[in-house]
Formats: sequence, structure tokens, C-alpha cells
Amino acid sequence: MKKLILGIALFGGLSAANAQIDLGIKGGLNFPTLSGDSRQLYENQTKFRTDFYVGGYANYKITDQISFQPELLYSKQGAGLKTNDNSKAKLITHNINIPLMGRYEIMDGLNVEFGPQLGFLVSAKEKYELGKENTKIKATDNFKTFDFGLNFGAAYKITDELEINARFTKGLSNINDYYPQAINDNYKITNTYFSVGVAYKLTEM
Repeated sequence: MKKLILGIALFGGLSAANAQIDLGIKGGLNFPTLSGDSRQLYENQTKFRTDFYVGGYANYKITDQISFQPELLYSKQGAGLKTNDNSKAKLITHNINIPLMGRYEIMDGLNVEFGPQLGFLVSAKEKYELGKENTKIKATDNFKTFDFGLNFGAAYKITDELEINARFTKGLSNINDYYPQAINDNYKITNTYFSVGVAYKLTEM
């Protein structure tokens, strides 16, 4: 995986000298959950919930069809938690993600994309709502700081500046760092989420 990331970065860097570079912003909705052994650790089954992401990108046009697009995103993830009572429960994580996407234009305006993602946890908390009572529990120490994953997606240019996109992200790293008594560290938790959004080109170089 390290060689894959280095290879993509070097390829993009070497090509940038003669490439058109588009700079822009992007944002949209996340639909995150936690996969793996989360039920054993949290005593609740996880489910998808809705949140958002926002950030920027630099698109390096290598050929008429191929481009390399690194991004810097602030992303709220986590999971919804199914409970046995009438309470609403969710786990909210705040993340900084760096997708390194290779893109291929399969037809005019339509791109498919694939690439690795580096993720860094900023903070996490559990939130419970029952009637008028709200409880928040800090959960940052329950997770590892670094996360590695893969992205698969597609994007369509409505105009030269405006693009709509959809992406699936699958975490490959075990982010579990919570080992209560009588539970060993073999339990694995990974990030899984879908995202949909828009991107807007601000300028080109």
C-alpha cells in the first residue's frame, strides 16, 4: 500500500510540470457507519447515519482523459447506534482525510475514479438523546488516530466549473483502540461510508 501511495504521488508530481491544474472546493453529504465487530464493543448494532464533508482539491490534467486529484477534506463520520429503548444514539467522529484519486474520463464529462485515502482522527464522541435529556461521552481515546482506506467513485461535469459526484469509501485499517476488560484486541472496526456532493472549480493554472 505504501508503494501504491508513493507511486501515485510521484506520478502526479512528475506530470504536474506540463499539466493543467484546476483548483476548487467541494462538499456534500456523508452516510457513514462502522463495520466489523462494533456490536461486541458498543453493545449496539451500528447503522448508517447522515452528516457532511467539505474541503478542496487540485486536479492535475495528465492527458485528455487521465487526471490525478489529491484532496484535503474535513469529514464527519462515525455511525448510528440501534438501541433497545426509545433513545436516539450515535457516534460522531471528526476527521481530516486526504484522498489521492486517479480519474479517467470514460465519456464526455463522465469520470470514474479510484485511489487510496489517508485519514486522521481529530475527535470522537457518543451522543444519546432520550426525551429532553442529552448525554455526550468523549470517545476519542477509543479509536486509533490513523486510518487507511480505498475510494471508488464517479463524477459528472454539468459545466466546466460545476461537477456532481458520488463515492464509496472502505476503510482497511483496524481503528479499534478500545479494549475493555475481558475483551481482547482481536476485535476489528473499520470505517465504511458513502458520500454524494458537488465540486466547483475556482481557477486553473
